[in-house]
Amino acid sequence: MIKFFRKIRQNLLLEGKTGEYLKYAIGEIVLVVIGILIALQINDWNENRINRSKEQQILLQLKNEYKENLTEIDNKILMRNNMINASYRILSIKEELIENLPADTIALDLLTLNNTPTFDPVTGTTNEVLSSGKLYILTNDTLKSMLTNWSGQVNRLTEYEQDLRNYSINHFFPYITNNHNVKLLFNGLWQSDKFNFKHKDKSIVVKEIIDDDDIDDYFLTISEQCVITNNEASIVRRNIESILNLIDDELDKK
Repeated sequence: MIKFFRKIRQNLLLEGKTGEYLKYAIGEIVLVVIGILIALQINDWNENRINRSKEQQILLQLKNEYKENLTEIDNKILMRNNMINASYRILSIKEELIENLPADTIALDLLTLNNTPTFDPVTGTTNEVLSSGKLYILTNDTLKSMLTNWSGQVNRLTEYEQDLRNYSINHFFPYITNNHNVKLLFNGLWQSDKFNFKHKDKSIVVKEIIDDDDIDDYFLTISEQCVITNNEASIVRRNIESILNLIDDELDKK
């Protein structure tokens, strides 16, 4: 084809048709430019098609990831709510606001207060998208911004959770183990049956805890920290829901 066009130009020159030659040369250049533009457009279209396919895959992976994170954070919020309720029941008994509960129920509440729940999100897809430079594939700017800010939100929640954990480990646990018979208190509740003795009566140690006024501050502090931590966890939960809604909106467009 190139030889064919070259032959035409040569013939025009030989025949002295300079004007025709220039018109033809300009027309040939225009055709070449048009061909290049068409090729670039096809290449852009093909690259865009590939990126949209990758985006679909990333969105589905992110959806699974944040659905797991929603379940995870709901579980941890529930655990802290259970701790708040356990503390309230024990304090209500101590203040004679409710009738005394069975010793096993109170012991179970005390065991609940020994929890130190922490949010452990799944971050594989998010980290890969951010670290590998694939964020540009996503077309929703709001979603990209929320994914970028995700680790900072989790870190803030972790700080509150660590405050609660540190207080429990450094203050509440030492107090209750140093001042009360924990082995007897949690008899029947240990994971291993070899530490559970059916003939032991925990009602005495439970009564000692009910009569222990110094332990009240520990219950109140743990409850307050659970409330504060759950407030922060609720913010993270709303962000998870927003991310899932954005993902669903993008998937519906595909």
